Amino acid sequence: MFDDRWEVTPPLADEAFGHIPAKRGVLLLADATDRPITMITAGDLRARLRTRLADNDTDQPRRQADLRHITRTVLWTLTHSHFETDWAYLELARAVWPKRYATMLAWKRPWFVHVNCDEAFPHFVRSRDVQAAPGRYVGPFPSGRWAEQFIQGLQDAFDLCRDIKCLRTSPAGPPCSYGQMGRCLSPCDGTISMDAYRQVVRRAADFAAGSRREFRDNLQRRMSTASEDLAFEKAASLKTKLHRLEAFDRSEYMFAAPAEAFRYLLIQRGPNARTAKTFFVNGAAILAGPELAYPLVDDALADVGRRMSAFVGPASTSDEAGAWRIGLVGRYLFSSADRRGVIVPWRESLTAAEIAEAIETAVDILKLRAPKRRKRASSSQAQPGK
Repeated sequence: MFDDRWEVTPPLADEAFGHIPAKRGVLLLADATDRPITMITAGDLRARLRTRLADNDTDQPRRQADLRHITRTVLWTLTHSHFETDWAYLELARAVWPKRYATMLAWKRPWFVHVNCDEAFPHFVRSRDVQAAPGRYVGPFPSGRWAEQFIQGLQDAFDLCRDIKCLRTSPAGPPCSYGQMGRCLSPCDGTISMDAYRQVVRRAADFAAGSRREFRDNLQRRMSTASEDLAFEKAASLKTKLHRLEAFDRSEYMFAAPAEAFRYLLIQRGPNARTAKTFFVNGAAILAGPELAYPLVDDALADVGRRMSAFVGPASTSDEAGAWRIGLVGRYLFSSADRRGVIVPWRESLTAAEIAEAIETAVDILKLRAPKRRKRASSSQAQPGK
């Protein structure tokens, strides 16, 4: 599981920490019986361990003092990016502490929007339990609040019921206030049958999953027709709906897609300025791909595409850590550019040229540099006899 280990012999002199590489990675501290004590991540393993174990005279938190006295083995694995570090931490913590690793993670399970169009009273809800129930899941979203706002946008666009309790009174319930304002189809009082309402929910689910052009174009045509018929109030209402649809273009929704389409190609920093690392994401599964030398080579990029295509071919099988892997990737989808690296939504038609373009636009973030060209020798140097 780990790249290397160091047997700690107290007392620790400062030079003893030279055994630990001053590089990014994950550390595991164990006691004299090899029982794991704690696991930590660091951008500089040596400096982080020195802070935790160095025998200073200054007052330190008791936890650090305890570690100094009981740690006898240090194990580590090297990583080269924020994402790779967090992924390594997840898999290592899961292997070492299978029952409690989830409580140790710095991120949570992702937010999705769920709807089951076949249930008796179909409605959209936010959920972190991806694929836990029948129906359709769309996401991820950066927070539960944004998932809720996405649902509210669907309710406004399709005049959906906003109260499940009211919906469950259909078709014999009283009309709601939104129905009285013409902003709800009113299945509760039977204005629309539940079968017809279910079809509207299906169209809303299609829209949520990304099929948006047809609905927008239809609203535009209806608005134009209403204006031509001098039905200005109706035209104004449709114009308001069209305006509200602009909210679905905001960056917080840019990765909202069917859960089964949660597939990404990640390009992250490598061990040096001439190398980038690739990672494949297929739903709940993550796989380390081949490294890419820089400057980029077409054949290597094409190989990445072929390997990614083979990885996403079979359906992703999920274990108990699947939701946490999706949460990890979701965390980086909405991270700052420096932490995120390059994340490309996968599609079978993705070309080597498109992968190259995504990398070239982020060479500073990936810390990639082409080798310097050697200076040509002067004529006097090339011909010393002249």
